[in-house]
Amino acid sequence: MKHLKSILVLVVLLALLGASQPVFVRADEMPAATDAGQVNVADVDASVILPQSRIYHDFDINIPRAGYTDTPETYTVEAGKYVVGYLQNSGGHNVYMTVIRASDQYAFGSKIEFTSEGQTLTLWTNTTSSTQYVKVRMSSPYVGLVHATGTIQIGWY
Repeated sequence: MKHLKSILVLVVLLALLGASQPVFVRADEMPAATDAGQVNVADVDASVILPQSRIYHDFDINIPRAGYTDTPETYTVEAGKYVVGYLQNSGGHNVYMTVIRASDQYAFGSKIEFTSEGQTLTLWTNTTSSTQYVKVRMSSPYVGLVHATGTIQIGWY
């Protein structure tokens, strides 16, 4: 019984010490070691320190009957980034999206089918070791003109 009280006091002290000191510290939470002293975070441009995690490009496309159309804009996709499509509106018709290389129309991956409006799907991940300049090709199995709107997102894993 004599040792039980000592152990209990030790456990309580360790618990209190542990509550005030985090066991794991993430690298982004650690203070920077500099010679210049403290840096005012408000004075630092965050875009210089952290890359944008996702860039959004809106599209408003008319897909012709029994055909396809490419986005007019060419997107820059660095190695390790992904391309995501969001179909906002298509008049209730299915839409296929394929990422193609802008220079020679080479298809990266396969057709991704959007079966409903409001759907967000990953179209392609750039696993090459270089930056690719791409467009998104859109088609529809519908036998008429399809007006499609939405967003193409380029981002990190």
